[in-house]
Amino acid sequence: MKALFYLGPKKLELRDIEEPKNEDGVVIKVLETGICGTDIKTFLRGHHLFKPPTILGHECYGIVVEKPAFVEHLEVGDYVAVAPYGECGVCEKCRKGLPELCKNKTYLPSGCFAQYITVPANHSLRGLFKIEKPGKQVVLAEPLACVIGTVRKFGVPERVLIVGGGVMGTLFAIYLSVRGTSVRIVEPFEWRASFLKDMGLDVMEPDALKEKGYDMVVIAATIDEPFQYMDLMRDGGSLLLFGGYPKDKRLTLNPFHLHYREIVVSGSFGYSLPDFAEALEELGIENELYSKLVTHSYSVSEYDKAFEKAMDKECMKISLRMWENDEKA
Repeated sequence: MKALFYLGPKKLELRDIEEPKNEDGVVIKVLETGICGTDIKTFLRGHHLFKPPTILGHECYGIVVEKPAFVEHLEVGDYVAVAPYGECGVCEKCRKGLPELCKNKTYLPSGCFAQYITVPANHSLRGLFKIEKPGKQVVLAEPLACVIGTVRKFGVPERVLIVGGGVMGTLFAIYLSVRGTSVRIVEPFEWRASFLKDMGLDVMEPDALKEKGYDMVVIAATIDEPFQYMDLMRDGGSLLLFGGYPKDKRLTLNPFHLHYREIVVSGSFGYSLPDFAEALEELGIENELYSKLVTHSYSVSEYDKAFEKAMDKECMKISLRMWENDEKA
C-alpha cells in the first residue's frame, strides 16, 4: 500500500509499505483525509509529538475491510469516520467536563495519510463511528467536533464575533448560524472574505469593525493582539482563544475588562467522543452546506501540490484522496 511519510521539515515522501493486518484491531481502507493546520505546522517546522519518519493526518473516513469478532457495532463494508483520540470518561478531568485534557486517552497509533490503517482494539470500540452519508464533508468531523466541544462548555451566544475566517472560524460560523446566532466574521484576506460572503455570511475587514454588543468573541486565528476586541463586547461576555499559540507566547490585556466588566477569558481546543458523534450527525443533516468548505481535493500522488495549496490563503479545507482513479478503492 501507499503511505505518505513525513521525513522532517519540508520533506514528504510517498512510500510503498506492507498492508496492515487485523490482529490488533480493525483495518480501515482510508478513502479521504483532510490536511489540517497541525499537519502544515509540522511540515514547515516540525512538531515535538511527531518524530520523523512518521505518517501524519488525523481527519479521515473509510471502509471497514477486516475486523475482530468482538467489534460488534461494525461490519465489513461499513463506512466509518475515525476519531483520532478518545477520552477515558472516568478520570477526574473527564468527570469535570474536560475530556480533551484526559491523560488516559486512546489514540490512533499512526496517521491517516495511508491507504490502510489499523485501529487498535481499545480504540476501535469507541473511536469508530458508522456513517450513512460518506463524502468529502466527513473530513470535517474532527474540527467540527472541536467547535461543538467549545459550544458545549460556553453555550450558544446571541451575537458572536469570529476573528479569523479560515476553516475553524467558518465552522463556528455555520454551526452557530444554524442555531440562530447572529454571526459576524473578521477576515482581512480578500479571497476568503469573498468566499464567506458567497456562503451568505456577514464578513468585515478588521478596520471596518465598529459595532459593539457581542456577547462572545471567538479568536479563531493566531493574532498578536486578541484582547483588542474586548472593547466591542457586552459586559459579562466571553472571549475564547481558539487559535493555537506557542507555549512561550505572552499576551497583554487591560484587567479593567475582567474586574469591572466581568468578561471571561478562556480557551478551548478539543472534543469529547459525544461531540464527535454530534459532529457526524450535523454533517449528515447539513452535508451540502459543510461540503462547500472542502474547496480542493487532490490524489495522494499529488501531495506536493496539496500541501503547497494548503499553505496559501486561497483555499479552505484541502483533502487527499488516498486512492488513484485507476486503483480499486
